[in-house]
Amino acid sequence: MKNMAKLLSFCFFSWMVVFANAQTYNQVSARTKKILDSTYTALIKKYKAVGLSLAIVDSGKIVYSQGFGFEDRGNKIKASDKTIYRIGSCTKSFTSLAILQLQEKQKLSIEHSVKRYLPELKIESRFGDDNQIFIKDMMCHVSGLPCDISNGFFCDAPPDMNWVINELNKQTTISPRRYKHAYSNVAYGLLGEVIARLSQSSYSQYIKQNIFTPLHMTSSYIDEDSSLSKQFARAYVNNKLIKEPLIRDQAAGLIHSNVLDMANYMLMFLNKGEFNHKYLLSPDGIDDMIKNQISGITLPESDAWGYGLYSSAALIKKEKDSSVVNIVQHAGDTYAFHADFAFIPELNLGVVVLTNSDKGVRIRSASKLLKTYLKQSRNILLNTGFVPPKDSIKHLTEKPACKPEDIKGVYNFTSFLIPVKNTKKIKFKQGPAKVVLNQRKDDATKYKVKAILLGCIPIKIKNQEFTFEKKESRVYAKVVFTETGREDFIGINALPKPIPETWKKSYGKYKPVSKVYGCTNCPYANTDGLSMTLKEKNGFVVLVLQAKSDDLKGSSYLEVLSEKVCVTGGIGRNTGETVKLLENGNVYYSGFEFAKAD
Repeated sequence: MKNMAKLLSFCFFSWMVVFANAQTYNQVSARTKKILDSTYTALIKKYKAVGLSLAIVDSGKIVYSQGFGFEDRGNKIKASDKTIYRIGSCTKSFTSLAILQLQEKQKLSIEHSVKRYLPELKIESRFGDDNQIFIKDMMCHVSGLPCDISNGFFCDAPPDMNWVINELNKQTTISPRRYKHAYSNVAYGLLGEVIARLSQSSYSQYIKQNIFTPLHMTSSYIDEDSSLSKQFARAYVNNKLIKEPLIRDQAAGLIHSNVLDMANYMLMFLNKGEFNHKYLLSPDGIDDMIKNQISGITLPESDAWGYGLYSSAALIKKEKDSSVVNIVQHAGDTYAFHADFAFIPELNLGVVVLTNSDKGVRIRSASKLLKTYLKQSRNILLNTGFVPPKDSIKHLTEKPACKPEDIKGVYNFTSFLIPVKNTKKIKFKQGPAKVVLNQRKDDATKYKVKAILLGCIPIKIKNQEFTFEKKESRVYAKVVFTETGREDFIGINALPKPIPETWKKSYGKYKPVSKVYGCTNCPYANTDGLSMTLKEKNGFVVLVLQAKSDDLKGSSYLEVLSEKVCVTGGIGRNTGETVKLLENGNVYYSGFEFAKAD
């Protein structure tokens, strides 16, 4: 009996050790834990995601952490709170933090043009401005820099930042500074190079020494780490195991971390830059990262964008009381990995969710986790429906007049056009769908949306309207989400120009002749069979890309600037990109040089 007691004691102790390894923190009520566990177990099953880990920080400490599904499905290794994931664009907040650290060390000023620190950057402006690209604008995506350079963004052996700068020098800026928010990975790639040069190290070394180490983020890395990569989750796309390649612009999206490390990162923000009695950034610096830095741009945004972070106002209700709080966050998405972290300073609360499969994008919402936790732990209802930030209310309510006749014209959305002849009913095609915009009787500039797929399948489009707005003599198309009040400028009256003979003579099929940075055996970013075609359609020059993977395929309606230069049409992300006829007869686009196929 004595030996049996020892055996039972050993078994109980072993079970406790296994349980502790699976969940490092559990300081929530049994009911809250049950709801959290059941919610995410159900979500994994519903959306057929592979693995997920999450953590919650509340009132200055980690109160809950857990893994769901698998870190490595083939070897049946379950995900835990120690599983390491790629966090994608969440990396941008680390990059902005590092830039502001260097400013506080008086090594740079975010008021300066990045060209002061990268003098070889000679990208030109086509907007008649001073052609300066300010660091503070880069951190909140209003600098006017191109958004991406396609060649080599995801690849097995990325080119260095000197190559990126050389490619940017072949292009023009896509817009004037502080014109429209246009999310730019390449801008953050340049910021990473600034960090490396001013710290006389590498971007990876700087982040490790100045952020990971003081925050005790012992499971986080950028460059390959043989000891930590053993805990790196396997990646799954289309329910198959893949090896996700590297990201060229490291400072835009290549950090690897786990939820426990990310919890420490959020604790630093919630404590105004302090962690373990040491300030990584001053309270004023943290405030600058969080507060809206894009108010007053030409085409205003509904959301507030700070430095490496964005925020939206939300309503919280507890019993009969209600108040407005700010959800500050950044998500990160690669093809297989999907991440999101968010914190609410007013509630001293933060959450992080990390996943390792393409289906994970359906369940990585930090806002959903905030809602679930607040309801169970504090009896607070969180409504993430839009509440305009104070500094954007004026821009969103005072709209210049736009008469129905002003609306007529052709609107370029890069991949498709909206021709407006009859302002009462606007029809256009978007992929396999026919879309009809019906003018509202009570407001001639607002339109309800109908769509028909494959000519016979009606698609319900709820809580969404189109509208038009005139600014500085140009008319813009906007989408309005009626339930939340969010608005976004999505198109501009194109004002088509006659196509020069130089472009007409260029029509035909092209093959790449410059070095192509590829991804071997990848279900995406696969450049095998890459080709480009230039042709004319609907009075526009059209660029068509073909490749083995669908993500590289697509067409763009171009805006003619001169006999040698066009840009991809539209406004915002992935628009305004340079397409150039070279002296040797080849065509340049997004890091590729193409020659006419025989």
